[in-house]
Amino acid sequence: MKASINLFVYCGIFFMIMAVIYGFVTHFNEMVGFPALLLVGVMSIMIGVYLWLTDRRVGRQPQDTETAEISDADADYGFFSPWSWWPIVCAAAGAVSFYGIAMGWWIFPFGAVLGIIALVGISYEHDRGGFAH
Repeated sequence: MKASINLFVYCGIFFMIMAVIYGFVTHFNEMVGFPALLLVGVMSIMIGVYLWLTDRRVGRQPQDTETAEISDADADYGFFSPWSWWPIVCAAAGAVSFYGIAMGWWIFPFGAVLGIIALVGISYEHDRGGFAH
């Protein structure tokens, strides 16, 4: 976690310095780039501070140890079905929906309906068939 803290804090400092330089180069007349870079820097530092506070509370993590094994991070990553086709249907629903937003609103409802079908399918895939619990 130490590397992540350093990464976010240093990136935040970099973006804030670049925001000031950008402001001076544009004479603070262009009011999109300067605030955007400034906010990216502030948000990056906010994430770094959050990670630092979390690191102080949690203590030493396996990713901070050079000699750590993969099995040391024994957290439960969740249950995933490698045979499931529903994530592909969810991705297709998202693609159709975003395509509808970009190209024509009449396409969006088709993606929304496909998304509802995909979410119901992925939610209930373990309740029926050969893989029911």
